[in-house]
Amino acid sequence: MLRRINRYILNFRYAFRPKKPLLVARLTLTYLKILFLKSAPLRYVDFAIDYGCNLKCEHCFATALEKKERPFINPQEFGRVAQEAMDLGAVNFSFQGGEPTMFAKLYDYIKACQPHKNLVSVTTNAVLIDEKMIHRLKKAGVDILTVSLDSGIPEEHDRFRGVVGSFDKTLNAIRLSLKMGLQVTIGATASHQNIRSEGFIRLLDLAHELGVIMFIALASPLGRWKDNQGVLLTTDDREYIDDLLKRYPLLRTDFEANYINWGCGAVKEILYLTPYGDVLACPFLHFSLGNIRKQSLKEIRDRALKYDFFKDYYKRCLAAEDRDFILKMSENNFYNPDGSPMKIEQIFDIKKKLN
Repeated sequence: MLRRINRYILNFRYAFRPKKPLLVARLTLTYLKILFLKSAPLRYVDFAIDYGCNLKCEHCFATALEKKERPFINPQEFGRVAQEAMDLGAVNFSFQGGEPTMFAKLYDYIKACQPHKNLVSVTTNAVLIDEKMIHRLKKAGVDILTVSLDSGIPEEHDRFRGVVGSFDKTLNAIRLSLKMGLQVTIGATASHQNIRSEGFIRLLDLAHELGVIMFIALASPLGRWKDNQGVLLTTDDREYIDDLLKRYPLLRTDFEANYINWGCGAVKEILYLTPYGDVLACPFLHFSLGNIRKQSLKEIRDRALKYDFFKDYYKRCLAAEDRDFILKMSENNFYNPDGSPMKIEQIFDIKKKLN
């Protein structure tokens, strides 16, 4: 219980923004509704503005989602969806890619999500980030940089990211961001091959040294890792991660980021939006719940919540730990002739039960 309380306090530290009083008020009201009205608000919208990137990461999932022939949603459309998300309770908007700092329109999309009312984060490899960009990000209303690092050993990180020298640039950007008042979290992928490695442990120690939260995504066999079942965690691996979570108080999985409940927050608290307007449950579940050009976000979310594996806080990661679910996804090619991802009802029965 004490461990959980400490994690709530740390989560609150990252979310609390005195310079954004409307955000503070909205967060306070949200918790009151959860505690006293038992409401189930949306919390977080993850938006990929483009899948272009300046690195060549070994595990990139964006390669599977990129369909350049499909039209992007513009900042005005995103602003409408952001308001719909806020009406459902969302207080956190995250921008990713690809590499979002490559694109000038990033700032238009940030503006469209009303940053004075919301917590805003940008997921980045940080290679392009310098003092000028940090000033611009802060002025735009960005609160947190989630910076991708894959190993505490520079050469190992560079090999994984496909660009020599990327580790040094990324670490320098982290230190500069912290110095200039931006919060930073580190994002890493945990696979069967790396979780017990020296590089992974050094990365944990680096996060501790910097005093920043380290989020780990569990490896999924998609994108450039498509059909690579060898990256999946074993039961022993998952127990090892649970032990790391106890030993490293700054370590997190998405399961620890929810308002109250422990488990998968997909659809209940989290939604992922592609550049083409497709709504996914998370970046690693590559089937569509709907498209914002055809339905409201509320309609899309309400229908998705009828599926048993989204209705409750499932205790395993569907994309990385539930091998039956992963097999079912891999049996489909995911894309229709027009380039749009397959709809959830084309893959799963709405009454599907999970153990």
